Amino acid sequence: MSETRAELFSALQSLSEIATEMRGGQLMAAVGELCADIHGRGLWDATDAELLEAVWQFRRDFEASMGSANRKGA
Repeated sequence: MSETRAELFSALQSLSEIATEMRGGQLMAAVGELCADIHGRGLWDATDAELLEAVWQFRRDFEASMGSANRKGA
């Protein structure tokens, strides 16, 4: 397994641990849609590096939205 692929699977695992309300398919679909927005290629055609970038971006966006929700609730 390539280093990028291993990192992709690790990043997906980590993301699934913080986005616990999302099912696996929902998470993959959301990352695939974001990848298509970023690179013009979704789950089927994207490279592992492109998907990894989308996972990182999804996580940043998710954490930012959770931070905003926490600030509003405080």
